[in-house]
Amino acid sequence: MTEYTLNVPTGGGAVMFIVNPMADPHIEWMLRYARDLNPSEAGRFSAASIVDSFDYLLSENVNMTEATRRLRLLRAARHAATKPAQEGS
Repeated sequence: MTEYTLNVPTGGGAVMFIVNPMADPHIEWMLRYARDLNPSEAGRFSAASIVDSFDYLLSENVNMTEATRRLRLLRAARHAATKPAQEGS
């Protein structure tokens, strides 16, 4: 979606969003400390997409097995995103 988030395909055409751990500044920092999100739409929509993805995992619209499968996909995507930085250390 933006540099603040990563798209994670979860199967069947569904996509969920996670925080981009390599974003600088990090979306959490932007939401907490930035006076004016720049661009404001990117920050707002990034945060909304992340909240929506996690809210879906908690909802009754998905069973525990599917929620666990998707959470594992999100964790793997986050790990893969940080791997280039870990290899450079």
